[in-house]
Amino acid sequence: MRVFSTFILFTILTVQALAQHGTITGKIVDKSNSGFPEISIVLESDKSIRTRTNLDGVFELKAPVGFQTIIIQFDDEVQKRSITVVENETRSIDKVKLNVQFISGFDVTAKGKDNSINDLPMMELGAIPAPGGGVEKYITLTTAATSNNELTNNYNVRGGSYDENLVYVNGFEIYRPFLTRSGQQEGMSFINPNLVQSIAFSAGGFTSNYGDRLSSVLDITYRTPTRFRGSLDASFLGVSIHAEDKVNARFNYTVAGRYQDQGYLLNALPIKGAYKPKFYDFQLLTNFAIKENLVWSVLGHFSSNDYLFSPVSQETKFGTVSQPLSFKVYFEGQEVTRFQTITGATSLKWDVNKRTNLAMYAKVFNTDERETFDILGEYFINELGKDPAQEEYGDSVGTIGIGAYLDHSRNRLQATIYSLRHEGSYQVLKLTEDGLDYYKKGKIDWGVSAQYEEFNDVISEWGLIDSAGYSLPQNNPNEIILNSSIKAKNQLSTFRTSGYLQYSQAFDYYKHDYPVAVTVRSKDSLGNKTKYIHQDTVENSRSQLSFNTGVRTGYTAFNNEFYITPRAMLSYYPRRYYVNSNGALKKRYVRLHASSGLYYQPPFYRELRRFDGSVNPATKSQKSFHFVAGADYAFEMWERNTPFKMTGEVFYKYMWDVNPYSIDNVRTRYYAENIAVGHSYGLDLNLHGEFIDGVQSFFKIGLLRSIEDLNNDDYYTYINSDGDEIIPGYTFNNTPVDSTLNSPGFIPKPTDQWFTFATLVQDRMPGVEQFTAQLGFQFGSKLPYGPPGNIRYQDTLRQKAYFRVDIGFGYDFLYKKPNKEDRIKIFRPFTDIQLNFEIFNILGIKNVLSQQWIQDTEGRHIAIPNHLTHRRFNLKLILRW
Repeated sequence: MRVFSTFILFTILTVQALAQHGTITGKIVDKSNSGFPEISIVLESDKSIRTRTNLDGVFELKAPVGFQTIIIQFDDEVQKRSITVVENETRSIDKVKLNVQFISGFDVTAKGKDNSINDLPMMELGAIPAPGGGVEKYITLTTAATSNNELTNNYNVRGGSYDENLVYVNGFEIYRPFLTRSGQQEGMSFINPNLVQSIAFSAGGFTSNYGDRLSSVLDITYRTPTRFRGSLDASFLGVSIHAEDKVNARFNYTVAGRYQDQGYLLNALPIKGAYKPKFYDFQLLTNFAIKENLVWSVLGHFSSNDYLFSPVSQETKFGTVSQPLSFKVYFEGQEVTRFQTITGATSLKWDVNKRTNLAMYAKVFNTDERETFDILGEYFINELGKDPAQEEYGDSVGTIGIGAYLDHSRNRLQATIYSLRHEGSYQVLKLTEDGLDYYKKGKIDWGVSAQYEEFNDVISEWGLIDSAGYSLPQNNPNEIILNSSIKAKNQLSTFRTSGYLQYSQAFDYYKHDYPVAVTVRSKDSLGNKTKYIHQDTVENSRSQLSFNTGVRTGYTAFNNEFYITPRAMLSYYPRRYYVNSNGALKKRYVRLHASSGLYYQPPFYRELRRFDGSVNPATKSQKSFHFVAGADYAFEMWERNTPFKMTGEVFYKYMWDVNPYSIDNVRTRYYAENIAVGHSYGLDLNLHGEFIDGVQSFFKIGLLRSIEDLNNDDYYTYINSDGDEIIPGYTFNNTPVDSTLNSPGFIPKPTDQWFTFATLVQDRMPGVEQFTAQLGFQFGSKLPYGPPGNIRYQDTLRQKAYFRVDIGFGYDFLYKKPNKEDRIKIFRPFTDIQLNFEIFNILGIKNVLSQQWIQDTEGRHIAIPNHLTHRRFNLKLILRW
């Protein structure tokens, strides 16, 4: 009986003790009021009671009733908050603001973080003044990515081709159409900017968990809905709408649709005619929590790009001051292209426990691409009057070339790609010294994927040139020989697989009572410069060294190639301190890093297709060795809430088994032979911050040299009896009497651009902050090109540098009325209403995209520049709710 009574008494006391608890909640933010994740919260009276903030900076802590104090600590900064805990109630503390800026890409807990890919600052992507706008335009203005064509979403990175860039959306690799030959046909990017939550980008040296490409990774994460919201963007170029909602705790969805008609923009091109581009797409994203730690997601996308063009005429003025020329063409015929793509993808993510995460990804991609055109162009090359004093100045004074060309195409490509991938991670945990918690020691990541591909490609295209009544080329006067002709029927079914294994870990090094001396420079009340030494002692000063090492492996069936590519990265966060504007000592964010490894790119279908349309299944992977070293440095200026961040990287890439290519507009054509070696090296510098209070601006500078040397490309030049080099069409004496062997050696790659500069500047007008301005500025030095044909060593000419300025002016209707009650009734449902007026190419620069080669009456080839769009105006309405 006594035992029973004791048991009852113990049970009552235990229940009573368990009941005498309440909950403390709160939110920890950084100095820019953004949620600060993974901050440690500890109860002062019982340090075994602890928790951490979630990704939004929010925490919940169960604590005994009564007056309690919690300790909030990050690095060298410690804050305490006290509150009375009431039984079975939730009490909230006021928002705690740390005088630290959380910078994405830096691991707060300093354990096992992959820093090879950087999160970019988010902004209103729809406000970027550009014809396409969106994510691709954003990264070309702010990162090492470059583009010299405002009509395309493609970009180059550090001398690579369009096909050397990886793009992921929610973990799924994204493909683009294969037959696109011009930016006008391309349509919209897969990435819908209104759905984007985060953008991560690496320009090289990325870790082994990312796939097998030579240049870059763009990793997009779509937003997970937390409430009902939507958007509407409407402009002269199209409309975009989306809606999202969290239906309940287990299910949420996002639906989006876009329609684009760029006819207004394309009418700014030199070729006049009837442009009828109709592009539209739909996207669906759903997330369903089967269990709290098991989430099933579905991503669907359908895109239709219809492009109809009936050219009428073209006039291009070019040449020099001493010989001004004009090229005038009259057209007949039309071009019709249609690209339809469907992507269906699903994933299952399982957070098994605090150590293990597992995921499965499955995807099907289908594309049906048709390209048909019959276009007859009858052209005249005229010499223009060059004397301003004469009446015929600027008018035609003579015809030096006349002819016609006929281009014909009936191409169709159908492709289906099936892929299945598994990924997982295991977090190595170690008990803390007090035995009450764990800290992250290291992390193991792995993955394996399989992909099956089917291609059915029918090519039928030819071109005929008639110069001054004669078909070119001329071999037999009784035959008409086409200038170019491609006929092929290709079917390819193949399989490839790949996998990776990597390990990452970080090591913290603490120094207790660490003495710090910082030189502080300022100005006194009279404006005189002053300098003093601020000395202090940091109780626990931390530096950190982290590394990531891994290996990728893969196999492609069509060429029976197996490969292994190791990669490694090292980052160091030193002890650096500064004194802020309030005289307090703070730790500075500095990161030094280096990465290196092998990067192989197994050929995809486009890289297997030769210039004549045939497929070479023996083509092997292009291979490269990367070395990247750089530094990230954050600093405060002008008392801004968000620190400025400056980054710099030097890079070197050695490439072998290179598959050379040429670019015409956005059409990339490969030799489908591994016949070259190459080098790319240079420097990238980036700076961003609030140059204008409250809005981010970006500046970047790039230096690049990208060259390649083809095997067996030696050639002879022949000398006549007059001692002149024989040039058909130029020299009259074409009988050789001597010859010289020439070895071209290293020549520039098609994307070799020595210098690039870009800036994206945002502003709010002082005193009238609801008025905004955005400026996009791009400059790229001259790109190489060459005469028609596929003789690579001739592609050493340089075309005009690319220079473009786009500007936008906006009015933010809700900027001064953040509270719904203060607005007029029709504005209350919205969270953002903006009206933007944009001017594309405000300076009216005639940028050159490519060259069209025409022969004059003397048989000389003349390069006619193909210009991009001229100045255009646009009005855009942006609604958010």
